[in-house]
Amino acid sequence: MKPEQLRLIQKLAEVSEDAMVNNAPASLIDAISEMNCKAIELILEDKITYQDTTKTIFLQKLQEVFKEFQKKDNKLIAYEGKYNSDECININKKGIAFVGNKSGRYITFIIEENEDGSLKDIYNCSDFYTDKRVIDENKRQLSFTIYDDEKVTFVPSASYDDLKNKSITALNEIQLFNDCEISKDEIFTWIKRYEELYISMNRINNFYKYHYSFYWLYEHINQIYKFLMIENEAKIAIDEFKSISLIDEIDLLKWLVKQEHLYNLLILLFGNVVSEESLKTGKCVLHQDYTVYFKIDILKNCINLQELLEKYYYEKLNKYNTLSPEEQENQIPFDDGYEETSSLKYHLQLRGII
Repeated sequence: MKPEQLRLIQKLAEVSEDAMVNNAPASLIDAISEMNCKAIELILEDKITYQDTTKTIFLQKLQEVFKEFQKKDNKLIAYEGKYNSDECININKKGIAFVGNKSGRYITFIIEENEDGSLKDIYNCSDFYTDKRVIDENKRQLSFTIYDDEKVTFVPSASYDDLKNKSITALNEIQLFNDCEISKDEIFTWIKRYEELYISMNRINNFYKYHYSFYWLYEHINQIYKFLMIENEAKIAIDEFKSISLIDEIDLLKWLVKQEHLYNLLILLFGNVVSEESLKTGKCVLHQDYTVYFKIDILKNCINLQELLEKYYYEKLNKYNTLSPEEQENQIPFDDGYEETSSLKYHLQLRGII
């Protein structure tokens, strides 16, 4: 590293002369701790790849991580450690955990040096152990992804380019709604327009930047679309509820059993789509990466039905459950028989009630 680079780094990172070590890895640790991308840019060499990608892309990813840290932290504390997974070739490689000084969130890097002490590579890792055990695993670990098409060795094919261009078109179409309301019909139109593109993609193998972004955007909006598709059925269920007598428990149980399929469909509505904030504001964000919103009124029947089912379903399931408390505690979703034993209908039939 040239002397003028060192002086600029020292000034940008605002570290003392004692802390300023005359080699790139040590300077890099200081600069990351200060979340100073300008200093990091001076330290990293232009012609070297970092995490298999270019310096420019690596810095862009790192800057996004810093933005997330800076929502709560103004400094990252560096702790030495090593990679801890015995399932990876990087096991026992030394690195640094950078922990937010206020939030406790963290990101970990392996920093490799050449024999002369210069920087060889830096890359993000997940399974990391620090000497002082400072990582709180209950805190969020931040990281970033280098997609296959961001790597310097990537060679695009004609089919890749075609899917990429279509994905960008679909993403841009949603972005046009940023800071604006999107209607139910516009959601329907977008889902139908790009359904074929979505089906053509493989969620595992298409690990490319725009393909990946489109795939998971479509997954989320398609979930909203599916809720919209059962709005009328939800309204019918609510109208039927209004006609039953809550004094007669059998009527309520019959209604709950009849709506079990809707209960299972609506179980992801709150949290995944409708938040507590959106219930207050009447607006729901279409996707976390965008500022597009829709009025929750278009899902009012699903919301109202879910609230009704939440109020009565678990109460009756707990009351009539035929499993012992220990058996209930050991139930695991997706295990064989779970769908049946978590059903109110199943337990009512065993008891001869319905």
